[in-house]
Amino acid sequence: MKLQNICEITNFYKLYLIPNSRNLYTGFEKNFGSQWSLNASASIEYYQMMSYKKWAIYPTLNLSYVLSPSHILQFELSSNKTYPDYWTLSGSTSYLNNYQESAGNSSLKPYTDYSAALTYILKSKYIFQFSYDYIKDYFMQMIYLDSSRLKAVYNYQNWDYSKEFAFTSVIPFKTGEWWDSQLMICLSSLHQQASNYYDAPFDRRIWNIAGNWSNTFTLSKRPNIKMEISATGTSKSIQGSYTIAPAAFIHTAIRYTFAGDKAMIQIKGNDLFNGSNHLTTKVRNGNQYLDMYLNNYMRNVTVSFSYKFGGFKKKEVKDVDLSRFKH
Repeated sequence: MKLQNICEITNFYKLYLIPNSRNLYTGFEKNFGSQWSLNASASIEYYQMMSYKKWAIYPTLNLSYVLSPSHILQFELSSNKTYPDYWTLSGSTSYLNNYQESAGNSSLKPYTDYSAALTYILKSKYIFQFSYDYIKDYFMQMIYLDSSRLKAVYNYQNWDYSKEFAFTSVIPFKTGEWWDSQLMICLSSLHQQASNYYDAPFDRRIWNIAGNWSNTFTLSKRPNIKMEISATGTSKSIQGSYTIAPAAFIHTAIRYTFAGDKAMIQIKGNDLFNGSNHLTTKVRNGNQYLDMYLNNYMRNVTVSFSYKFGGFKKKEVKDVDLSRFKH
């Protein structure tokens, strides 16, 4: 079980340029009595993307130890690769205005992520996890202030690596039938390095703490009225040469459910204290001196009504057939 990063943002509808590749896969599953179970596999791949050629191995391992239903220990080792989006490899330049441009990088390489996690599950609800992620040749879009001309260039460059060691805990608690809460806290150590990033290489480290606290209060059972309050925050962090200021957000909602739980009226408030309006990013790296202030206004209040009509059945989705990978 790998916990999702609190601040993770998922990008949809990506177009990838898939290289010429050859793959060899092997794997097995084994149970050792009623307490131990093992699932392991490995993929060996050769791939070529234009002039870039590489052999790589991608292992996966899942080991579980069930001392009792109240004490479960899991170890997971995984690896995967991420290819650049097609448009980033075009090598073309788009001019945003007189001072900013977006440049492609035809030599951008895919990056490989190796991840390990040790998870302890107590009483099927309390979760404690140590994890380590090593991403070789990591890339992301950053801004570079050209030292030879008055231009700010947005583009992707491969770093040496990005490393993160983290401790994550998920602690749910409940008070009677009127308060249901869950606290998730992640303490992490980040290390990011790029020794060939133009004339502004970086080697940066930082400790970060991030958390989310979600609460559901049952104000009344009849009528069925519930209130939700959630808070999310993170301390100062880094992304390459960027230094990102701390941020915090609070959301709330009141829901009235009636007509046999088929109808619902909801009043929802997002970012009550306008925390998103205080997001700042600074670059102090060599000759790079840049401040970015984001004037976002996410604070809003919405009122919605929904009704579930009778006879609705959730569409069944078939599981992916993995039989060809098993012995």
